[in-house]
Amino acid sequence: MEIEELTSVYYNVFTKSKLLSGEDFINMHGNTKAALDYYVSINSDSYMATYFGNMDRMVAAMRALKGLYKTLFLSRRAFAEFIFKGLKGEELMQGLWEVHRYNFVMGVGSALPGCFCELKL
Repeated sequence: MEIEELTSVYYNVFTKSKLLSGEDFINMHGNTKAALDYYVSINSDSYMATYFGNMDRMVAAMRALKGLYKTLFLSRRAFAEFIFKGLKGEELMQGLWEVHRYNFVMGVGSALPGCFCELKL
């Protein structure tokens, strides 16, 4: 996934490397990075999962338990198809909005109540 295209649609995106200094980030190992991911993910205003694996399932459940429903499970396939077609900016955002709205209505990719409806793109 191209981070530049993602951040052209979703403006307030943070990665671990943005949260820590270069040296601190380099000194962190897998489990420590995973713990940081988990903590930030369950305490953020919004959360976007780019892969729906065990960690994302656990984060989604904890966010739902805490009442944090601004959770999006990004359709990597749709994102890749739109980028391949050359969509950028507003066109990309509109395309992703339609795909994610359809997936939410159809119950694809997310089992959380009301999670996508509250996102403001």
